[in-house]
Amino acid sequence: MPALVVWEPLLAAGDDLHLLSVIRICLYLAEIALVIPITYYVVTNTHDPSPFVKFGCVRSVDTFHNWKIMAEAMCIFTIIGSVIATVISFAICRVSRRGTPTDTAPRRLLVPLCKCNMVPVLLMKFTVLVLVGIITFSTNKYCSCVQNSLGLDDEVVGRNACPAAREWFEMVRVFLFMLAFDVFVPIVLFFCILKSRASRRLFRNVRPQREKAAEDDYRWWQRCCQTCCECSSLMTCYMFGGQRITAARYVDVAIALTAFFEDRGALDIVPSDVAAALVCLMTIQRQKQIDCRNELLKEGGGIYAKDKKFFGKLWSTMKVSKVNSRRQQQKLLSMDIESGISKQNDEPKVSGSKQQHFEEAVDKQSLSDCEQRDEVESNDLLQTHTSSSNNLTDEELADVLAMLNSSDNEILSNVRFNEERQDGEMTFRPTVRRKLDAENSFDRQVLSEGARYCRVALAAYSWMMYLWTSRCIGCCELSAITLCELCMCRPRYCRSRDHIKGDNLCAWKQTSVLKTLGIEERDFLFANFRNAVNVCPYIVLVDRRCRNILIVIRGTLSFEDMISDVTINPDPLDEVGEEFGFDGIGEFCHRGMLEAAKYVYDDMEARKVLHNAFEDHPEFNLRIMGHSLGAGVAAVLGLMMRKEYPQLRCLCFSPPGCVFTERTAKESKEYIWAYVLHNDIIPRLSYQSLANLRNDVIEMIARIKVPKHQVFAKNMRFRSESNIQDPSKILHERESIPQSAFYSQFSDYMERQKGREKHEVLQVRMICPGKICQLYRTSEKLNNVPCSPIIMCLKCIPATLGLARTQKYTVLWTEAEDLSEICISSSMMSDHFPYNVARALQVAAEAVGVFDIKTTEINSNEDMQEGEKKRS
Repeated sequence: MPALVVWEPLLAAGDDLHLLSVIRICLYLAEIALVIPITYYVVTNTHDPSPFVKFGCVRSVDTFHNWKIMAEAMCIFTIIGSVIATVISFAICRVSRRGTPTDTAPRRLLVPLCKCNMVPVLLMKFTVLVLVGIITFSTNKYCSCVQNSLGLDDEVVGRNACPAAREWFEMVRVFLFMLAFDVFVPIVLFFCILKSRASRRLFRNVRPQREKAAEDDYRWWQRCCQTCCECSSLMTCYMFGGQRITAARYVDVAIALTAFFEDRGALDIVPSDVAAALVCLMTIQRQKQIDCRNELLKEGGGIYAKDKKFFGKLWSTMKVSKVNSRRQQQKLLSMDIESGISKQNDEPKVSGSKQQHFEEAVDKQSLSDCEQRDEVESNDLLQTHTSSSNNLTDEELADVLAMLNSSDNEILSNVRFNEERQDGEMTFRPTVRRKLDAENSFDRQVLSEGARYCRVALAAYSWMMYLWTSRCIGCCELSAITLCELCMCRPRYCRSRDHIKGDNLCAWKQTSVLKTLGIEERDFLFANFRNAVNVCPYIVLVDRRCRNILIVIRGTLSFEDMISDVTINPDPLDEVGEEFGFDGIGEFCHRGMLEAAKYVYDDMEARKVLHNAFEDHPEFNLRIMGHSLGAGVAAVLGLMMRKEYPQLRCLCFSPPGCVFTERTAKESKEYIWAYVLHNDIIPRLSYQSLANLRNDVIEMIARIKVPKHQVFAKNMRFRSESNIQDPSKILHERESIPQSAFYSQFSDYMERQKGREKHEVLQVRMICPGKICQLYRTSEKLNNVPCSPIIMCLKCIPATLGLARTQKYTVLWTEAEDLSEICISSSMMSDHFPYNVARALQVAAEAVGVFDIKTTEINSNEDMQEGEKKRS
């Protein structure tokens, strides 16, 4: 910043020329290294010109010697020109290293140096290129004439007489290629500058002093989105859809992008400035994560989950069933203790209701784990749920301030101040982050259901995710099943499949779900795999072991889903609330997710899917779940169906951060559990968080106090945590940002943004729904994430030997306000991958002993037989 002006503003700043100058210096040195031996061979070697004259290839011997003298002079001239260009490039490199992105005074010599490098040096290089090309072409022509005249039998004579047939002449061809590259790239840039200058003058004459209309920006973004989507669909052979997306579907996306990037030319920023600001922001965030992780490890307690190595997992699978039964009894006793029930048999005074509750709990020791968890859903657990809430009321604010004045570090370590902006003013509200307790029955239930049903949400991605998670043999398994059915003359596409919509010809989508969950086809009640914009595929299953009806909604997998994701315009919930019986006055919801939830609800009602399911299983409960986009749709669908099914629960894995407005999101804590893995970007993604990231990046550019190349050199090499640079060494404090032209531009830009926030609908604040459970990675390596099964085979040997790193997590209850900042990290996308989320939840559940190996299969044969006996 600002953009370098060489007759016209460029897409690069002055401090971006450092790397380019180094490349050009290396290129010039290589040219000099080639020209010096070429000059030596041209000067020292003597060629007999008689064959050229004898066969008429050269007029006379003097002509040949004149060409040789011209070649010698050309070589010396090239060496001198390369040395001059090297000196100029070295000067540009030194000057471009001065100053900061906003302090351009030390780099004021760059403009004359660049003009000198672009005009005189470029003309000299172009002249050399033309002359060397003529000499090379003439030499090749004369040598071809001699060799053709001598014939093939005298080829050796021609090679001795012709310099172009010798080995050192190959260096001339390489030099010619390097020189052409060095000349034509600046020429193209020079003509682009001239074209931009001419078009700008013509534009000023046609429409003087007229700014580009917002409608033009909107249309440009619409064309860009459409072109990008169409090209991506074509390159992926339409495997991920995109062929039925019309131009009208990009309207909302274009409006949002236009509003987000509109600055009316106020900011003078180049792409490298944004990259440097992101690197600085990532450094600050990593330092915060390290401090937070160290605090969590210092505090201890809670659930400290560790991904076991090979032998540890093998030992856990070989445990006898008696240990599991004892663990269940201990779990039941702990639940009764939390419910306020006395466990002393010699207690003489016990109320009748407590004694009856105790006897019922003892009689239910033979029930399955899921049935015991259903019994835990009592008023006592609701009290536990309510008591674990992180919000502090206004009445408790005085108590929090008293705690701040105390010296109780154990309490202070859990108190966090969340930033809230209201009417342009910034306030801080204290909240408490509580670790999940392995002895708390509610926390154990949350982890147990999360680990169990995240595999179900993973299965909703059908055959693509099955191929990813089945260690390269999934394609063979699905193909073998299809061939076996064909050999038995019972292919799936020939059967009556009214309960399956949108499956492919080989029925791989249904087959992959059955294989992933280990269920029979009778537990597969309904599936609609059709996909379009605001139309999400979903599955309805029966979980007989936990006595639940499951509605599983698939997340983002196609280009149509991406359009649904970015349709972020908030829709009011007033009419929806009147229709489905909840208070939606003044509340808003993500438009794409609301439309998708309405589609799922109407489709199930038209086919009476849930009506038939609960007729066959009247004692079952309802669970709605999904991952990513499916999690947001599941949250909205749960809001719509909660009046009809009061006992339903929604399990949202990595939900988007812009589903409901604040009041509806807080009310959804009663029936929605959300799971977030470490730095996952999707739960932090909203229009407000993106706008805050944009503003932070622009402010970070003004705060940089070192040259840009130092930012990249010292902060892009995170070999270990000790190498992370102190942010105070590269950034000014917010209160001490020096005045500059860019800082004035930034101040004016922020003033205009505040005026726009009052009038834009996109400024409606929407947050992540439900009660949020975050798995915070506390490994020594912050970005150590579970790997894919496809490459897991490469790590099996060091993992078996105990040489591989393990993943460690601390599980926390967190608030949506804690997820308001986007964390720039290399793992922010991999933490959203459904397989990694399922793996992390499995690790956390194993840490408290609530994860069973059988949970990978929803309905085992023994569970189905027991269920049939209970119904009979």
